Amino acid sequence: MTGSQQAFINRQFFNLALFMLIFGVMFYDRINALGFSYVDEICAVLLVLLYLYKVFATRSWAFDRTFLIVIFIFVFYLIYSIVIGSNSISAIVMDCIIQIKPYLSFFCVYGLCPVLSANQKRIIRQVIVLCSLYLLIAGVAGFVDKTLLELTFGHESRVATASSILAMFYLYCSDYRKVDKWIFVLILAIGLLSTRSKHFGFFVFCMLFVFYLNRSSKLQLNLRNVFFITAALGLTILAAWDKIYYYFVTGGFGSGRTPDEMYARMALYYFSTLVLRDFFPFGSGFASYATYTSGVDYSSVYVKYGMSNMFGLTKSNPTFIADTYYPALAQFGYVGVALFFYFWVHLCKRAIKTFTKGYIKESVIALLIILFFLIECTSDSTITHNRGMFMMMMLGIVFADGKNN
Repeated sequence: MTGSQQAFINRQFFNLALFMLIFGVMFYDRINALGFSYVDEICAVLLVLLYLYKVFATRSWAFDRTFLIVIFIFVFYLIYSIVIGSNSISAIVMDCIIQIKPYLSFFCVYGLCPVLSANQKRIIRQVIVLCSLYLLIAGVAGFVDKTLLELTFGHESRVATASSILAMFYLYCSDYRKVDKWIFVLILAIGLLSTRSKHFGFFVFCMLFVFYLNRSSKLQLNLRNVFFITAALGLTILAAWDKIYYYFVTGGFGSGRTPDEMYARMALYYFSTLVLRDFFPFGSGFASYATYTSGVDYSSVYVKYGMSNMFGLTKSNPTFIADTYYPALAQFGYVGVALFFYFWVHLCKRAIKTFTKGYIKESVIALLIILFFLIECTSDSTITHNRGMFMMMMLGIVFADGKNN
């Protein structure tokens, strides 16, 4: 590939990242309220086209082998779902697109290896500061009156995820100086206005990671690191204890209640174990359980397990069907669960390897994004949504930097 071709990719990625940040993160919900909800799909298509441009621009048509394996896995589950009739074909195809979207974002950006210039990073930082000020105003307004937040930004949970994205992208585009770290913390702190327990926990981890992990740190099992991990987990559990107690004690296991009395989110967790057991080893298939499409084209799985009469999981009101992500892994069976966590463990190992080679900023951001998804997946399906897509794009460029270096 020539230098001019790579420069074209760098320029287009910069434009796409800014477009996605503004319309796919900041104002997505407002645009969606007007009836247009395809910003992330458009960006995904453009990313794939840009990636194919690079593939065909190389003499060997170099296509990432791991990317091919991931595509093969999704094609297998697509065929498997159609064969077992997990839902209507249209619902199956739609769910397949939704589920593969975050991986397309990651592997396309990773394969593109885009390099942002100092000037482009400066522009991005300026845009992020402006977006953060708007988010702060919307967050404060929402803290006073939720109606104001809905009019200016959207649901309060969006404040948490948006602040995480803005802070992480700012840190990536910075020189990773002490002042940059504090700006990162200030932007991330805006998300606390959402009062989301998850964000409180994530905020604690970010503080510890950014200020603790430096060149003198060694990512190995020693007394110092054991203390660090224990402190991080302890503070995170403390920050999120109210929601942990609500979902896993009073509303779930240990409550002495029957499955029919459980809250919708906990019910999805409970019945996912039964789905995994009964649809061994590849799961119930696309659009069958705990996903958006399984509610739009109502899945027979809910009827089978007596979930069709539970509040938020009914055919007429499937509001909470896609309210979490881990239970949706039951669609892919034990094999899919193992592959999902293998993917994140593999990335975590690569991030640690990047850290040991001296690339502190890249490894810290990668570890925090991985942690972000592992926390978010407990009670939201962010990974398959617009903001999850942007986070996966950031994860891709961070690992691309490590590959380039």
